[in-house]
Amino acid sequence: MTVPADNSCRAHNTVLFVAYDTPSTDGRPTDRHATWMELFFDLVAVAGIGQLTHLLHRGPSLGDFGLYLLLYLAFWTVWACMMLYGNIARDHARVHLMLGAMLGLGVMAAAVAGIPDRHATTFAAVYVVVRAVAAQIWGRGTLVVDWPIAQLSVGVLPWIASLWVPEPWKYGLWAVGLALDLWLMFAVSGDRMMAGAQEAIDRRIRDSRRFRNVEPPKVKALHADSAHLGERLGLYVIIVLGEGVIAVIGAVGGVQWNVRVLALGFGAFVVLASLWALTLMYGFVPRLMTGEDPAGSIPRQHVMALHCWITGAIATIAAGLGLAVEHAEGHVSTGIGWSLAGGAAAYFVINGLGGARSGAGWRWTLTWPLPCAVLAVALGAFGPHIGALGLVYGVVALCVWALLCQTHAAGVWGAGTRAERPRRMPWRRTDHGVGIDEVL
Repeated sequence: MTVPADNSCRAHNTVLFVAYDTPSTDGRPTDRHATWMELFFDLVAVAGIGQLTHLLHRGPSLGDFGLYLLLYLAFWTVWACMMLYGNIARDHARVHLMLGAMLGLGVMAAAVAGIPDRHATTFAAVYVVVRAVAAQIWGRGTLVVDWPIAQLSVGVLPWIASLWVPEPWKYGLWAVGLALDLWLMFAVSGDRMMAGAQEAIDRRIRDSRRFRNVEPPKVKALHADSAHLGERLGLYVIIVLGEGVIAVIGAVGGVQWNVRVLALGFGAFVVLASLWALTLMYGFVPRLMTGEDPAGSIPRQHVMALHCWITGAIATIAAGLGLAVEHAEGHVSTGIGWSLAGGAAAYFVINGLGGARSGAGWRWTLTWPLPCAVLAVALGAFGPHIGALGLVYGVVALCVWALLCQTHAAGVWGAGTRAERPRRMPWRRTDHGVGIDEVL
């Protein structure tokens, strides 16, 4: 970006922007992987997911589910802001900022255990601080085209107001702020924002008598590195699945072993393995692959939203699996049933929405996303009556059915060696440079 050389610009407090010291990227994928700093930063996500899923171990009641949803969305949003900063800044990322954000996320994760009895205000205060820092680190005169809410602070305003509001109204303000962020993910286009910002700058300079003959500065577009973004989103999925593995192992190890407990442990492992394969190997979940055009069939900000929802659903399933194993011999409460089956239903619905958005069509949606979602809801309703074993193996059947559909569509069952078999992707759009199969 070029700034006019006239030094009087600064004296008159014009809208001219200063240069940004972090290089932008045009979005072309590069041969780069997560750095040691980024991997270290993700350790706080490991701790955070573990703390958040423990909210569902208190019953869980409807209030627990609501609180879990709010805190998960807040935690993921802060993580995503800093993840995207590392993606775009590349080697110019400021380590002290990443470490500061990591510390903030650590405080938020530690505060979860005390909510709602205490620490709610601390959680909100740290969220506000980290979001404010994340909005400013990009520099003036730049716009994160792929995810504008990284710089927009509208959704943070209700959180600021909540600092002086008691519970339960505090949580209502949190919900309003997060709803604004989710709405902006779908309602605001980075390209349109950039065009509007450039038009406003041009008009301001044109209407100024002093700078009428000065060339207006150009807003600098920042794009995410496609391949690196895919790797970072995929690593987060692995973190969430890892929390499920930890929860199941801890639950199995904490009870007296018998055939029922071992069967539940095996079923839980099948569910987690199926979710891994569906999400990262044969599913639709957005991940831009190396060497592809970044202009895909799904806008990048929608990819981010889908990633948030689907990882939240997986985390809920993981918590439900641990609870089911812990109650292998006892009564399975309605809350436990909905934690496991409700999380599964959400996972299938999100897959269906993503597939429909990518142009797969309703025929594909009817093969497994919609039927599995409906059956998962039925499992949740009858969870207390069928017990832990029936609940877990009901979800096993749904996940295995979905995986069989996807592997068959991918040509895994065809004749010949794996290298010789063509990989058919029924959810791919042919009218765009990148289809849904080319994202995570």
